[in-house]
Amino acid sequence: MNRSIVINREFGSGGREVGRLISERTGLGFYDTAVLQEAATKRGVPANQLDAFDERLAAGQYLNLSFPGFSDPEFAAMPYRVFSAIAEAITEAARVAPGVFIGRCADSVLREAKLPLLSVFVYSTDVQAKIARAVEVDNVPSKDAEKYIARMDKTRSRYQQFFTGTRFGDYREYDLCLNSGHLGIDTCADVILTALKGEAAP
Repeated sequence: MNRSIVINREFGSGGREVGRLISERTGLGFYDTAVLQEAATKRGVPANQLDAFDERLAAGQYLNLSFPGFSDPEFAAMPYRVFSAIAEAITEAARVAPGVFIGRCADSVLREAKLPLLSVFVYSTDVQAKIARAVEVDNVPSKDAEKYIARMDKTRSRYQQFFTGTRFGDYREYDLCLNSGHLGIDTCADVILTALKGEAAP
């Protein structure tokens, strides 16, 4: 297997679980937000700055260049510093060996570095399953889960738009789009691995 797998996903779709399953089946390294942020701290980005970056991105402050904070050079430079550190971690890992990368615009990063990849978008039409995952994974009260899911997807969309100029969930940006609500986690992993095998065939 000579190419990395990048999984972008709707919140609650189980995309991370799909990636974890592929990693377990193939032995490929697994790189989610926690792993990549840890790598970024080793490149000199403090953990509290990473947290502040995500919070401000979620609030939309980094999408408005007229926001007062942009008069502060350190504030304005933060998103680029954080993204650069994470992009370096992604590129370095993929150059050593193909891996499974979850989000963080890893597909755009690897394309820029001219490293081979399969780009996947996992979504789900099973709203109740997404709500259940939000409650279980992030301890969100069930009554607030739908709003929380929408906010998380908006944050991911902002992140992708800000750094790549592409649209989150646009099928034209991916090699595969899979509905985990219909297919299930195991089948999504099977389809991705089959696609990789097909690409390896002469």
